[in-house]
Amino acid sequence: MPIAITRHTAKKDDLLAAGAAAVIATDHVDVVEAVRHHTGGIGADIVLDVVMGPGQQDLVKAARPGGTLVAAGFLDPRPTSFPGNAPLTIFSYRSFEHTVDAVVVKRMAAFLNAGVRLGALRPAIDRVFALDDAVEAHRRLEKGLHAGKKIVVTVQQRTSRHGT
Repeated sequence: MPIAITRHTAKKDDLLAAGAAAVIATDHVDVVEAVRHHTGGIGADIVLDVVMGPGQQDLVKAARPGGTLVAAGFLDPRPTSFPGNAPLTIFSYRSFEHTVDAVVVKRMAAFLNAGVRLGALRPAIDRVFALDDAVEAHRRLEKGLHAGKKIVVTVQQRTSRHGT
């Protein structure tokens, strides 16, 4: 059962619509208690942390012994102390070496394009901005108004009158 965790209750409906079976809003409930409630006291099998920061400690406590923590985000700039003795398997993705390998990038692009084309991946887009409105797009991102959806800035390729 996918459980989504958010800092704000206002995002609950969006997360349910995206496929979460339950949503825990940390502005109203304790994460560990709520996860235990939704899992019958067992804890989460897999925890995907795309925020990191000090809040990760609650996610570790919400996981079942023998569970897995995948730390793959950097939205909270505060330090994250990884648990040294937690009974978890921890995978941490902290670098982007794969983005400099042209073969890997090409495979990732093919996978994503096929997923979108076939409808298996449905990007959640908040709003689309023209390049001239990039400052407004950035302000929207900073204010967190996109509710987990993507903000897209379009760049139109210019063609010359001479066909080059």
